[in-house]
Amino acid sequence: MILLLWLALTLPQDAPEPPPPDASATRHGTAAAGEDPQLLNEVRRMSRSLEDLLAARFALPPVAVRATADLRRVAAEARLAQALPAERVEARGRAWEDIGLGTREGPSRIYRLLAEDLEGVAVDPTGRRLLVDPDRLTAGDFIPTGEDADPSSLLLLTGIRPDEPLLLHGLVHLLQQQEERGAWPETTDALLALRAWQEGQANLAAILYLFARVGVGTELFSHSLDPGEVMGGALLPRSIDLVGGAEGALLDWVYRDGYEQAAASIRNGGPSALREAMASRKTTRDVRHLDRVALEPGAIAIADEPSPEELRLADRDSVGEEGIVVIVSTWTGKANLGLIAADGWSGDALFRWEDTTGDGVTLWVTRWVSPEEAADFEYGYVRSLESRFAAPGDAGQSPRRFEGQGRAITVSRDGMHVRVRIVPSG
Repeated sequence: MILLLWLALTLPQDAPEPPPPDASATRHGTAAAGEDPQLLNEVRRMSRSLEDLLAARFALPPVAVRATADLRRVAAEARLAQALPAERVEARGRAWEDIGLGTREGPSRIYRLLAEDLEGVAVDPTGRRLLVDPDRLTAGDFIPTGEDADPSSLLLLTGIRPDEPLLLHGLVHLLQQQEERGAWPETTDALLALRAWQEGQANLAAILYLFARVGVGTELFSHSLDPGEVMGGALLPRSIDLVGGAEGALLDWVYRDGYEQAAASIRNGGPSALREAMASRKTTRDVRHLDRVALEPGAIAIADEPSPEELRLADRDSVGEEGIVVIVSTWTGKANLGLIAADGWSGDALFRWEDTTGDGVTLWVTRWVSPEEAADFEYGYVRSLESRFAAPGDAGQSPRRFEGQGRAITVSRDGMHVRVRIVPSG
């Protein structure tokens, strides 16, 4: 039964018939003012189902209003304003480019795409309103299905209208927003971990809501299911397969691996186990390795270089285990080498010092659970540098030195720590 329903979900659905003129006029009339009583009633009904699915409660009753794409972009901008200051994001981008984690536009692009999330629905930054596109869950969707409807339609099987899973995804984010109060973690590692759990929980609830109508519960998560194959890909951002490179790999991990790990948590212990994982597993290492005790990485002290009178500390970040996987696998083309290089991570700090023009020094300090894991990271990272620079120099020596693209890079290992120092050439 599950396989049949999964096939029905992954097959393209026929486009719905356009609503009759009177329904269309009603829809556009309510969209102009933002108010839509029928939409509000349906969202309230769905929110009660969601509370049962996740064993959670909204602090405030959700409100749903119509909002155009422009208004939803404004909401995304307001959420971005709650994140890091723009100057820190820009400095972080220069540090990412130095260590090989994509381009300098990577952090700002990822922040923006995570804020925008799915097409057609958004969350008010206040954590109270769901902003729904005027063409989603319209008046035409409330018209009872006629006798001539295709009996094999997924919508007839489940009794769910096409946009309900999408809106339920948004409702989960509304619930999370009320719980988190819109907090954005300061480091990349913590942000990716949080959003992996949040997107995983949102898509898990949307899919569970869809299948629950035909009597399928958490046993669904015993089967491998890609959220991108559900409802024509509506539960993944359109941009996820278009960004490419390191940024695309990070986004893919958030949405696909986040769903997989959320499904594993709820399968093994129900909604309470998922909530516990979301509360305690706050690094990408902890999201990746559910079989390991959650790690509390201690702080890595600010290095004493360069002298503060010359440059200012513009940003401090942590890219985490997943960032390391992406760096090594992207540059070497070897996914397994990326996994080996990142395994055993116990903390990292990415410092960026700059002058007023944005020029400066990047220092990346990584800490490992043993000298052996530190050596594995050094080997994998050096391989990535060899892919970036044609003439590495000092082959087989320690520290390893590379130069190119206007940078001079030094990689050195001391016990359980590996330091990567990047300065302008010359």
